Amino acid sequence: MKARQTTSGGWGRWVLLLAFGLLAASYWLGLWPAAHHLSLGKLYRHLAWPLVHLLIYMGVGLLLGQAIETLGWAAKLGSWAAPLLRWGHLHRESGAAFTAAFFSGIMANTMLITLYQEGKISRRELTLTYLFNNGLPVYLLHLPTTFFIILPLTRQAGLIYLGITLAAAVLRSIGLLIYGRLALPAPGGGAGGEAAPLPAQKVGLFREIWQKFQRRFTRVVLFTLPIYFFIFLLNDWGLFKWLRDIAAAHVSLNFLPMEAASVVIFSVATEFTSGIAAAGAFLQAGALTVPQTVMALVLGNIVATPIRALRHQLAANVGIFSPKLGTQLLLLSQGLRLLSLVAVAIPYAIWGAGA
Repeated sequence: MKARQTTSGGWGRWVLLLAFGLLAASYWLGLWPAAHHLSLGKLYRHLAWPLVHLLIYMGVGLLLGQAIETLGWAAKLGSWAAPLLRWGHLHRESGAAFTAAFFSGIMANTMLITLYQEGKISRRELTLTYLFNNGLPVYLLHLPTTFFIILPLTRQAGLIYLGITLAAAVLRSIGLLIYGRLALPAPGGGAGGEAAPLPAQKVGLFREIWQKFQRRFTRVVLFTLPIYFFIFLLNDWGLFKWLRDIAAAHVSLNFLPMEAASVVIFSVATEFTSGIAAAGAFLQAGALTVPQTVMALVLGNIVATPIRALRHQLAANVGIFSPKLGTQLLLLSQGLRLLSLVAVAIPYAIWGAGA
């Protein structure tokens, strides 16, 4: 494959930066609705510091991903998953991004876009690998946190819920591998992995890594800044709260008691941890059975997670990929996650109703 040129020219980046500056200045001057309540403290806590933190995290991930690819370590890093990926007609380089996803989604995504721009993987393989990375790797990455929140509060119901979400992640992974085997050409069988660079070559390689990093990080910043600020405005105006209220008000739970509806509403209206706490309280009081608690947690996940993904992941996705591709990948990932959760939860709901 030939290396692909990025579609965003230099003038386009500066137009984006100018648009961001005008947007920020007009909001600060009070020309936007409800702008009067913004303070320096609020801007620092809810915009500046989170944005700086995100850009640092993205920069580190981009630099590491670029170094791994340029130094020829990508194929070796993905070699442990090579048999599985080879069956799904994915390259070893995609395996490196799959490995990175167990530690950092941002690093995995920056590796994917680098591989795509350098012509080492196709657009379809990029999409499949991105979706594949959002299965088991993301589940296992967040498992330590979710396990020690869910288990003490909901016990048996929490274990079953974690089992359902794990089964959904496995189902997505299997489905994507089967699709990859059918839709992608079989990768060429090489020895795998580029030779490690000689010491004399490393200085030039490090310079190349830094130059590529500067170009790509500039592009990431110029896309991320306006999108992040726009999402901040939408959140400040209450759009996401309104979406949560609409979702909570229109969820039909006639097949579950009111206590289960409360769990879903807590999950949507605040954070999922609040829904778990409510589920644990109802379960301990005997107001909900174990199957009812499990289904309430699953429904809370289904309704609430897409809103959080839009709020928290869109800016990073757009910055790393592009506005169009980043949005498409996020929507595909959330749609596939919801379908797999529904496919796994329905059999359990039927079994639980008869238990």
